Amino acid sequence: MDNIHINKSKTVAFTGHRHINPNAIAPLKEELTHTIRQQYHNGYTTFIVGGAVGFDLLAAEIVLELQQEFTDIQLFCAVPYAGHHIYFRNESMQRYIHIANKATSNIILSPRYYDCYFLHRNDYMIEHCSLLIAYYNQSFRSGTGYTVRRAEANNISIINLYK
Repeated sequence: MDNIHINKSKTVAFTGHRHINPNAIAPLKEELTHTIRQQYHNGYTTFIVGGAVGFDLLAAEIVLELQQEFTDIQLFCAVPYAGHHIYFRNESMQRYIHIANKATSNIILSPRYYDCYFLHRNDYMIEHCSLLIAYYNQSFRSGTGYTVRRAEANNISIINLYK
């Protein structure tokens, strides 16, 4: 893993569910864009995504779009292990590759698959942010639920966009 310095006080991480109701995508994208823009104006310039399908890819694409407006925005992809995206469906894989190619940096947490890799990725994001933007439906048994609980335990502010 590269030695990358991330200023925690200016960093937002994202966590959210992989499956988003198709009818919710357009309003969620609008609200997420507004929220990211608002946090940029609050001093946040670094954003970390976990590289999963669903909310992560949507958040990453919006951050990349906003880089056209705010050139100092940085996007980091916290990747659980090298090549994790090869199991994505074609459209999601293409979206992920585009994001990874445009990101400020891809932080590969492990060279290969191992047990609990997603939890390690989520822990990494919580350790490096001071704000968490979530798309969380209160499902206790999910990676998103784990990440939200870790943020709460670490007194990290959370904005939940789930309606």
